[in-house]
Amino acid sequence: MANKTATTAGNVLLYIPNIIGYLRVVLTLLSITLMIIFPTHWKIAIICYISSFVGDLFDGMAARKFNQCSTFGGLLDMVTDRCSTAALLCVLSREYADEPILVLVSSSAYESTLVSCYVSALSSSLCMSWYSVI
Repeated sequence: MANKTATTAGNVLLYIPNIIGYLRVVLTLLSITLMIIFPTHWKIAIICYISSFVGDLFDGMAARKFNQCSTFGGLLDMVTDRCSTAALLCVLSREYADEPILVLVSSSAYESTLVSCYVSALSSSLCMSWYSVI
């Protein structure tokens, strides 16, 4: 028989995909900080921001490859995505405050993605509960 070790909260926090997620949070915070405090370093800020979203691809791949999928990791991933996008929109809104139509369009686009994510999650949970009845 195979010796299975119990999964603990400490183990989940150190899963490889979650470590990639922590790196994504740091890259996002660094990019937003650079955009606000040091706007002359915009190239580094863009590299950090894009690297954060490239990390989104690799944390999912690592989770499946190492069989380290967790609710915490999924939540970390989703919250990082939403906060990164919201922070970027705040920075852009501040930068282009004299052009309110740009701010309105970008905010509307972001709100529509939030609504679609909510509807998708709701329909997914409804389907899961419906399948459990069958």
